Order: sequence, then C-alpha cells, then structure tokens
Amino acid sequence: MKSDKDDMMVICFNLLRFSYDNGLLNVCPFDENDELLMDTIIYEDDLTALGKRIFNDLMYDWLNYTDKTDGKIDRKNNVKMLEKYFNKLNGNM
Repeated sequence: MKSDKDDMMVICFNLLRFSYDNGLLNVCPFDENDELLMDTIIYEDDLTALGKRIFNDLMYDWLNYTDKTDGKIDRKNNVKMLEKYFNKLNGNM
C-alpha cells in the first residue's frame, strides 16, 4: 500500500513539475525546497491558455502510461514520455 502511495506521489510530482516548467500552469505547486505541496488542487483558472487546451489530455496519457507495470522501464520517472505526449498534443492544436 505504501509503495502505491509513493508511486503516485512520484507520478504526480513528475506531471506537475513538467507542466509547470513547460508553461501549462499559472501556479507553482511546489514549495521553496521543490517539494510538492500536498494540498495542491489544479483548477481550470490555474492553467495557462496552452494548459487549458492540452493539460487534461496530457494528464490522461501520462496516467495511462504509468499505470502499466510491464517491462523493465521505470515508467513513473520516464519524463521523456511526457515530452513526447506534450509535443504530440501541442503540435495538434
């Protein structure tokens, strides 16, 4: 159970860090030590114009990808897939 919670923390951290760093979020979901603020809730008003167009699809692609546990890939830390999804979604807009 603790492992699932820890995994979800990493998955959320990576999604929100990537989203913030790539201009999808107007708010910073991290404290001054780069720790994820546990009470973070992302509302539509917290998204930039680009974020409003692609954040939901990016999130669902990422959660679907990280839910698979087959293979040797550490999916929850494979941020290159976030980049791939971001580029695909951003190119299609």
